[in-house]
Parts: sequence; structure tokens; C-alpha cells
Amino acid sequence: MSRILEKIVLIIPVLLFCTGVTASEYRSDFPTIIRDTLIATDSLTFTGKEEALAKSVLRKKNKKPHSPHRATIMAMILPGSGQIYNGQWWKLPILYGGVGATVYGLSWNMKYYKKYRTAFVDYTGYLNDLEANPDTPYPSNASWDKLMLPGKTAENFQPEMRKRLQEQLKTKKDNYKRNRDLLYIVSGAIYVIQIIDATVFAHFYDFEINEDLSLNLRPSTGFTPVSGGTVGLTLTFNF
Repeated sequence: MSRILEKIVLIIPVLLFCTGVTASEYRSDFPTIIRDTLIATDSLTFTGKEEALAKSVLRKKNKKPHSPHRATIMAMILPGSGQIYNGQWWKLPILYGGVGATVYGLSWNMKYYKKYRTAFVDYTGYLNDLEANPDTPYPSNASWDKLMLPGKTAENFQPEMRKRLQEQLKTKKDNYKRNRDLLYIVSGAIYVIQIIDATVFAHFYDFEINEDLSLNLRPSTGFTPVSGGTVGLTLTFNF
């Protein structure tokens, strides 16, 4: 008996040091028999958790079920509507900012691709005509001159300069075409990503990580015919 009292005296300061709390009341319940061991249910618990847990359960029961399928369909029909359904309004400026930048880039590259493509085709035709007939007149409103610096013209270019201009027109045309195609891929990727985002977060919509946690730290005593009296410590963490 004295050994049990000594263990209890040693455990009490440890409990106070670990928990940092003082028991507001002391409960003494009738021991519960599990197999051949008597376990006391005396414990120190944090208060207020049961009420918060009950409110959380009631709130979940009253809510309508959130449908990932509906979020996916909405995102496929109108980009951003899936995020609105999930309650993630803050993602809309990011989404439509990316869409707006992509659309602007597509428009810019498409416009200059068409200009350089027309200039390259026209200038190549002019060089072919000039090669067949050196007296071919220079066009009065050449499309390639519109892409040069103000006041500049390719009318008096030498053969080497003409060849170089043709190569530059082709390079510019190809660059704008590549940028346009890349932005088409980016726009498709944005569309797919926002669908995936809406679907994934719809699945996690009812998954809550909150402060409704409980920590039970309880001393326990028991008795068995073999080992006699025992003193233990039980730590239970609920989340």
C-alpha cells in the first residue's frame, strides 16, 4: 500500500507540470472491471470541447451535401463557376487575370503574325518577279515597308540586303506563330487546371480542420492478483 501511495505522490507533480492546468473538480466514479484489472476512471480533462463538437456535428447535418460532380460540370461550362460553388471567390481574380493576359497575348501575336506573314509572302513574290524581270516596278504601297522604321523603304536595297530582309520577315513570322501556338496551349492548360482545382476542392469541402480538439490526460490505478496494485498514466488525443 505504501508503494502505491509513493507512486501517486510522484505522478501528481508530473501531471501538473505536463498539463499546466488545475483540476476544477474531482470526480470519483465506481471502478470498471476489464478482464482481471480494476481501472479507475478519475481523470483531468479540458472543458468546453463536448459542446463545440456537438455544434460541429449539428452544423454538418443541417448543410446540404456538396457535390464534386456539380462543381466539375460548372467549371467545364463556365470557368470560375466551380470556384464560386466551392466558396473560393478569391481565386477568381487570379483565374481571370491569367485568362485576360493569355487573351491579350493571343491577340497581339496573332495580329503581328498576320502582318509579317503577308509581308513575307508579298516580298517573296516581288523578289521572284524581280528575278524573272529586272525591270519589275517597285510596289507603291508595299506591305513590308509598313513594318520598317518610318521613312525607310526597301526600294533601293541591294541583292544581299533583299535576301536579308526576306530572312528577317520569315523569322519574325515564325516567332509570332510559335508564341501564338504556345499561348493556345497555355489557355487550354488554364481551362483544365481550373476544372481540376474545382473538383479537388469540392471533394475536400466537408473536410474540416478546426480547433475542436480534446486532450485527456488521466491517471489510472488498477489491481491484479498477480502484480498487485498498479498506477498508470493515460493520454488520449481526439481530433
